[in-house]
Amino acid sequence: MLRQWNSRTPSFGVFVERECPRCHRPVELPLGEICESCRGDIRRRAQRLGRRIAGVTTIAMALYVWLRMPDDGTARAVGALGVVAWYVLTYLVVRRVAQEYLS
Repeated sequence: MLRQWNSRTPSFGVFVERECPRCHRPVELPLGEICESCRGDIRRRAQRLGRRIAGVTTIAMALYVWLRMPDDGTARAVGALGVVAWYVLTYLVVRRVAQEYLS
């Protein structure tokens, strides 16, 4: 005797969207997906927003570090490394949050 099939989730591979839910272009997509052009648009907008916010906050942080820094070469190197790390991390976080928010 065969076992009874009891999957609680339906097979989403058979459900197909006929148009992009975001731009309404006619395409064949899996249920809940958006088209490549919309994904590219969201990615570009998120990158631009990430660069702007990371740039502004990095300038503010660099100014703070420069004003509070003692007159020592090692301290200046650590401060500069901290400012660069701040830019990279802020950019990555803002870009990811913007991609999730905009999609």
